[in-house]
Amino acid sequence: KAVVSTQSTGGDCQHYPALEMELLRVKWYHPNLNRHAAEHILLGTNKVGSYLMRNYSKGGPDDLTVSVKYPDEVKHFPVLWQGDGYLFGKHKFDNLRKLLEHFENIPAIGTIDSTTASGTFQVELRYPYPREVQSHDNASYTAIDEHVETGARPVDIHSPTVQLQDPEFEIRQKSGFLTKRGDRVKNWKSRWFVIQKHWMRYYVSRDSTNPRGVIDLSKALDCNEDDSFSNGFTVTVPKRVYYIQAATPEDRKAWIEMICWKLDYYNPYRKEVEKPKPLNSPSGR
Repeated sequence: KAVVSTQSTGGDCQHYPALEMELLRVKWYHPNLNRHAAEHILLGTNKVGSYLMRNYSKGGPDDLTVSVKYPDEVKHFPVLWQGDGYLFGKHKFDNLRKLLEHFENIPAIGTIDSTTASGTFQVELRYPYPREVQSHDNASYTAIDEHVETGARPVDIHSPTVQLQDPEFEIRQKSGFLTKRGDRVKNWKSRWFVIQKHWMRYYVSRDSTNPRGVIDLSKALDCNEDDSFSNGFTVTVPKRVYYIQAATPEDRKAWIEMICWKLDYYNPYRKEVEKPKPLNSPSGR
């Protein structure tokens, strides 16, 4: 498997050598990773509660930051050295070892949220994001990786209709709600889209396990904006054009960038293939 390392993004590390050596033993510590890069990495996962540790750029040489994936954003929490221990939230830990033990117990972080009944929103820190990530985009699988178990039945993980319930971390993943136009009946319906590897699956709801459809991005030919309808874009595959609508211009841009990255990776020679002509454009919507 290809290994993607995140430790070269950002500025120079400012930790004292002894502390840095101790931190480098922590697999989810990312030296020299800046805020923007941390957000890019965690937003690319499908797991709320994913987190990583990095340097605190505005703090002292012993200060750290824990970046956490929330449902729609990434939040950053300082871990400050007080001279006699680390302060994380309202808890103080005598040393780095005790701080790390705290994370091993799957702590929950609560933040103010006026939309909830309790006035707070809690996320459990369940998934430490490793510094070196196995990239399955270019993976060769051994026999044990060929199936995952659901109950007692093996499931072929290469099938386009299977979404892994607890997938390993991969780079370049995305999920969210989009509105898609039907192929035969030209109506528009909201669908939960998930991109993993070169599969772009869509579901009736976020909790659905069986996709209503699958787009194989390794065979897709193009992905472009379509301004004939609000925040629209198209994904072109042989013999079909998918018409899709995002909620905002920023959301549309993010989806197009992700899909185009997949197209460039899996089908770099797609421009040599003749594309189908768009039929029945949804112009005017």
